[in-house]
Amino acid sequence: MSNYYTVRTIVNRELEQAYIKFFAQFKITNPLIMLANGTATKSALDYLGIKNNQKIIIDAVVHSSILPSLFSGLVSHMGINVRGTGIAMALPVESVAGKSSLKYLTEGQEITSSEDIRMKDTAYSLLTIICEKGCSDMVMDAAREAGAKGGTVLHAKGTGTEFETKFFGVSISPEKELIYIATKKTAKDTIMRAIMEKAGPQTEARSVVYSQPIEDVVGLAALEAEDMDAE
Repeated sequence: MSNYYTVRTIVNRELEQAYIKFFAQFKITNPLIMLANGTATKSALDYLGIKNNQKIIIDAVVHSSILPSLFSGLVSHMGINVRGTGIAMALPVESVAGKSSLKYLTEGQEITSSEDIRMKDTAYSLLTIICEKGCSDMVMDAAREAGAKGGTVLHAKGTGTEFETKFFGVSISPEKELIYIATKKTAKDTIMRAIMEKAGPQTEARSVVYSQPIEDVVGLAALEAEDMDAE
């Protein structure tokens, strides 16, 4: 098992500098920051007291020994568990290509343990959906009907060759939308199946979907509260 994780944090865009300073306290100096949009409806935004759907995604590779204090700080210092603030998740890194890559990704981190950490049983999954540009609403409609609470959309561009984009006899635009949905593991298959049925390759969205285990997560207090209310 790898000792390293991608910590993916999704928060409101105006919090960018505050989170950069927070990560720097843990010697995390090379995070990747991406602009994105949330998928919450206007009524949901009004309920949460959020003015807009603009988000940032912060990706950082972190050693397992740093995770406990990092996630504790996200809750106690950054208030990420406050409803509508954001979410942070730890995704296991399978391998890193060489010492130079690892040094770049983790430069400055104070690693206190080198022992392998056995992966925990995971209760959450991260779904990644790649669809045609302009089709994220179709994907999210299908996902919500199957129980998804929301997602985050990034704009991307495919790099396939002309042969690859027409391999199935269909011309596929290189412009894509990338959607992240964090969900309970028990709901994962239902949501993935709904997306493939209603926004899959046979539709204009031409979605592909895959999932990853989320080993640690903070910021899903609202989702957990809804699940408790339903019991």
